[in-house]
Amino acid sequence: MKIEIEYLKKPHKFFAKNSHILTKAQSNQLIIKAIKKILLIEDINVDVKNLKGNLKDYYRVRQGKVRILFEFQNNTIIIKAIVNDIDFRGDVYK
Repeated sequence: MKIEIEYLKKPHKFFAKNSHILTKAQSNQLIIKAIKKILLIEDINVDVKNLKGNLKDYYRVRQGKVRILFEFQNNTIIIKAIVNDIDFRGDVYK
C-alpha cells in the first residue's frame, strides 16, 4: 500500500504561518495513521472522524486545536490523500 499526500494552497499558507504548531512532516504522519485506521481498521491512537453534511466526503484529523481536512481515493495499490484545509478548530469548517 503506497500513500501519496497532496496539499492544496490553503494548507501551505497554514504551514508558513504556524510551523511552530504543526509541520508538514507531522501532518503527513497523522494522515498516514488516519488512513491506516480507516482502511486497515488498525488500533492506532489518532483522532479521525468522517464528516457529515456538505463535507460528507471528507475526513478530519484532530491534533490539539488544529484540524486537518482531507479526502482520499482508494485504488488497489496507491491511496491518494488530498489535504484541502488545515486550520484552527473554529475556522476550519467554514
